[in-house]
Amino acid sequence: MIKIFLKAAILVFIILSIYFIVNPSACSNLMMGRVTNSPDTEPQIALPAGAADHSEMFIPSGDKPLRQSASQEQKVEGITDTNSLATDNAGVDYSQEDIDYAIASRYVELENEYAQAKKTTKDTAKEISYQVMDDFELTPEEWEDFLQRATKSNLFDKVRRDVAAAK
Repeated sequence: MIKIFLKAAILVFIILSIYFIVNPSACSNLMMGRVTNSPDTEPQIALPAGAADHSEMFIPSGDKPLRQSASQEQKVEGITDTNSLATDNAGVDYSQEDIDYAIASRYVELENEYAQAKKTTKDTAKEISYQVMDDFELTPEEWEDFLQRATKSNLFDKVRRDVAAAK
């Protein structure tokens, strides 16, 4: 009896695995509580004259989370998934100069931390660069473009002066 249940469980696991491999968005949508079908893509079936129409029970709500809408007030208690919370600065666009200044500020901040901890070695600049690239999710090409813009406008010197003036 146990062998039958074990074989059935393995079979179900294999079927679900194949389904999620073939349709990878189904797994993430299932975990996020979203439905991917929209009502306007569902085919309409002609019903016989006397049949009751219960199709409203089966129409998915579209690609929307099952949670409350972002316009409603959210109360946050305990452990919360921050990706599902509405952000206040959703429409804010930052200029390239603002982004470059933030990257340079992080670089100078790490540089100062290394200097205070007296961990400066010949590879310190490379370590800091990799950490900043990881913090801002930059590719090596984007990092090189940033360095060209920053050296052209003396951005690192400006950030160092601003940090020194703030102290």
